[in-house]
Amino acid sequence: MWRGGRGFPPRSSLSQLLVEHRGARNPMRLPRLTVRQILAWADDFHARTAKWPTSQMRPAVILGTNGEKWGNVDHLLRVGGRGLPGGSSLPRLLARHRGVRNLAGQPHLTVNQILAWADEFRERTGSWPTSRHFAEVIAGSGGQRWWAVDRALREGMRGLPGGSSLARLLARDRGVPISKEPMKKRMARGRR
Repeated sequence: MWRGGRGFPPRSSLSQLLVEHRGARNPMRLPRLTVRQILAWADDFHARTAKWPTSQMRPAVILGTNGEKWGNVDHLLRVGGRGLPGGSSLPRLLARHRGVRNLAGQPHLTVNQILAWADEFRERTGSWPTSRHFAEVIAGSGGQRWWAVDRALREGMRGLPGGSSLARLLARDRGVPISKEPMKKRMARGRR
């Protein structure tokens, strides 16, 4: 088709034909993206689902677009392309423009800080924080919750090495006995 012939004009291609006559997506000629457009898509998604989009959304295709995907948008925000400068991400964009909490952007934690929060909790309540308190905001922490601290200790997130837990940390550094109750029961009780 590039040379023409059989009724096709020169310099045409199958992809160009499909774009023009079937609305197909041509990966070589994708439109530029803007932060404003991405935010409009995110607002639409939030209005329909009461959730904010992530790069792992399923279905990944953004409704009302010609095949745009949240994962691709996140990638372009990070590395740049199609009019976007890079250096951002979908979570950072939503945090900055819509106030959505960016879990990846949370500050690093230290064992000393966690122990100080636990000591303050004990002084204030007379008991140590346990899974019953997981949903509570930690006083003086800027909005941190005990479940997030426990997860960071377990999974090695936010500057912590992982392989621990809030209960293990308190047992090791404060001598608090670890409950023998199964974790699933403790977590279910903590969510009530």
